[in-house]
Amino acid sequence: MVVKAHALRNQRLEGWRERIVGRWTYRELAADRDWFHGWISFDAVTCDPRDGAVYCGLNSLDGDLLYRFDPRTERFESLNTQRWADAYDVKIHRTILRNPADGCLYFGTSMLHDMDQQQHAAGGKLMRFDPATGRYDLLDVPAPRLYLQSIAADWSRGLIYSFTYPAEAVYQTDIGARRSTLVAYVGNGILLAQPHNAVVDRHGWLWGTWAETRAWDERLGLQPVRLFKYHPDDHCLVCFGHGLPRWKDKRQLLADPAPSRGLSDVLAETRHQQDFGFCDSMAYDGGRYIYASTVAGVLSRIDTETGKVEKIANAIATGRFPALAMRDGILYGAGGMHGRTQLMRWDTRSEAIEIYPDLVDQATGERPARIHDLDADHQHRIYLGENDNHERSSFLWSVTLD
Repeated sequence: MVVKAHALRNQRLEGWRERIVGRWTYRELAADRDWFHGWISFDAVTCDPRDGAVYCGLNSLDGDLLYRFDPRTERFESLNTQRWADAYDVKIHRTILRNPADGCLYFGTSMLHDMDQQQHAAGGKLMRFDPATGRYDLLDVPAPRLYLQSIAADWSRGLIYSFTYPAEAVYQTDIGARRSTLVAYVGNGILLAQPHNAVVDRHGWLWGTWAETRAWDERLGLQPVRLFKYHPDDHCLVCFGHGLPRWKDKRQLLADPAPSRGLSDVLAETRHQQDFGFCDSMAYDGGRYIYASTVAGVLSRIDTETGKVEKIANAIATGRFPALAMRDGILYGAGGMHGRTQLMRWDTRSEAIEIYPDLVDQATGERPARIHDLDADHQHRIYLGENDNHERSSFLWSVTLD
């Protein structure tokens, strides 16, 4: 395995533990020059087969949100989102989607500001970018004051679904008409459902997760986060009574890959706190199965024909599992926290899941703090987006396996 760090910015950051975490407001963070320009994350990563480039969506307080990385020259090119971004568009969280019909990239903008600035923040922008011309088009602001944490696309119907934050709902945007409508709310003030990135199957069903409201009780139910699917032709919303498996569930299809040391204790440091089967990522094989990972590191699959969920294995043992991608029947995944990151490779036609622990650039000694997204090019070179490094700017990473 060859791991290489690609630095867009390399600002050393100071004071996170000593004076910032749990103390500063967002206004104070944005007022600090080093953090304003230097604290970037690679939140979304997409390989484009047409030009061979890797398109990177950033978390960047200065609004410089989209870059093109050329693997041949190892150089980054800013794609000038500051032409249209305002002070509240500070990240492309998930996902950058490529439309095969027009070759354009579609994404939404998300936020970091708090409630006290909402009257000045218009809402997340659903954008289209043409890599060939450099042109941007604003398709819509689906939900005023709310921002877009992730999107999914139904290209055959010309639809994009946006998952909003901080109030959690799903909006459907007609690309041609540039008009958005509410599909459903999926979260509430009690529990965050955030499916991170949902998918649309070959029959046009959107799959994601929702969180129970339970307004009549003081305690969460046995399965507080559950699956849903939605079809636009008849506006059919199906809310299942089950969700994704948990680490402690014993029934699974494959053996846990080594090394597996049990459920990571860093889960308590996330906003999810407990293992309720929170969805961290989804990847679709184009046929029957959606593969899903959870915040606790569990890998499972959803049968799109029946809605049945099967646990595959406890895959990532170092906390969080937010990155999945399919390429030629091979499922790649990554996760981890506190510099203990792991990469997974699984040929879905086999019974052996491979884990590559301790990602490190041997030339520099640098390690990714966390992984947020990944993609694999046609040669199966893997690109990882690092996020939330509080000691330096996050990097883009490339990995070549055997």
